[in-house]
Amino acid sequence: MMTWSRGLYRGLGVALVTTLLAGAAVGCATYRDDLDRAVGHYNGRQYDRSLALLEVLESDIDSLSEAERAQYAYYRGMSHYLLDQRLDARHWLGRAAAREKKNEGSLQPDEKKKVDDTLADLNKARYGGAETPAESDDACSKDEDCGDGSFCDNSTCRATDGAKTGGSKAEESTDAKGDGEKADEAKADDAAK
Repeated sequence: MMTWSRGLYRGLGVALVTTLLAGAAVGCATYRDDLDRAVGHYNGRQYDRSLALLEVLESDIDSLSEAERAQYAYYRGMSHYLLDQRLDARHWLGRAAAREKKNEGSLQPDEKKKVDDTLADLNKARYGGAETPAESDDACSKDEDCGDGSFCDNSTCRATDGAKTGGSKAEESTDAKGDGEKADEAKADDAAK
């Protein structure tokens, strides 16, 4: 019967560990290679091919570094955007922005700007193009914030004496009248003069 020495076992163990580590390194390089190929297709304006590679790579995204994951989300989002797939573009560009926010420098400055600009465009289209309203000069939180003869009504100063301050009750009652009533009032005012 042949006996195995400790040295032989140790040598086989080292060889096995080395083989496994080499295989893992090759596997990571393969995912990075797939990402590089997808970027190459994107840069060559072959967005559908880029997207196909990125979709296949999705199940192995955890094998990429944080910066590579941000790039993955960026190129996938931009590929969707350029193929007019707005919903998917918004999703992936949002993920790219979140990864960049978490790990600043994950995206190049021009990529970050493109993410911000494209997301702003997509969000504007998604939410009806409404801009964030600017603060009004008449904004208030209590009656004291408004001038004399005014009161605070739902963060807007309202005049109690009919003066114009962000829309008064007098204006509201005038707006509620019909055109005929307004014309009659105008004639009465002219006659009084």
